[in-house]
Amino acid sequence: MDYELILLYASIFFWLYFTGLGVPPVPEEAGILYAAGLTALHDDMSWWVSWPLTGAGIVCADATLYAIGRFWGDRLFDLRWVRWVLKPERRLRLERRFHEHGLKLLMAARFLPPLRTGVFMVAGAIRFPFFRFLAADAAFAVVGVGALFFFGALLIPLIHYVYKQALWLLIPAVIVGLVIYYRYLKKCELRGEPVPPVSVVEVAMAPEAPIPPPSPAPEPGPRRAVPGPLIGPWTQPPSRVE
Repeated sequence: MDYELILLYASIFFWLYFTGLGVPPVPEEAGILYAAGLTALHDDMSWWVSWPLTGAGIVCADATLYAIGRFWGDRLFDLRWVRWVLKPERRLRLERRFHEHGLKLLMAARFLPPLRTGVFMVAGAIRFPFFRFLAADAAFAVVGVGALFFFGALLIPLIHYVYKQALWLLIPAVIVGLVIYYRYLKKCELRGEPVPPVSVVEVAMAPEAPIPPPSPAPEPGPRRAVPGPLIGPWTQPPSRVE
């Protein structure tokens, strides 16, 4: 087993482990599909190694959250970031429901990433039996993870194949479309019809239009005589009488 293969297997485990802790808060299904995709697209990876690593990452993350809740107990829920993730009133409701529907609540919380972290810590804080907790986790790791893992292992190669085929079909479709558009422009030109807008390539390759020379200034015409002010005896100032 080479070094790169070990890194791929390790990425499966740690992806599921850290996302199970809520870092980052993403659904577990994304990590399971990631493991399935790696296994399907790498011929040297074995499903009988990837599948157990996927389940082990989930179970270890849930057991870590359970241990945190069991070790710190009620003191854990006094922390500010825990109160932000899990409100006090919601925690009290979960504690009441754990006594009635403990296993059902554990299974339902898996599909709610922000709530999942708080539920597993509450299970440890109220001293929910660890073996029942571990049994519910193991059942999901075998049945739920296995179903989604093998479904993804079949689906992802199909998506990859369809993508490659669609790419090879897209190139001839673009070429045929350009030919049809070119023939349409030729027909419009022969008929004398207005040609539709050309492409960006044609605009860029078109020769630049010559800049027209500046128009000459108009020649000055004959000057007209501007009449001056009328001067007469009526315009003279009155003489001073002494």
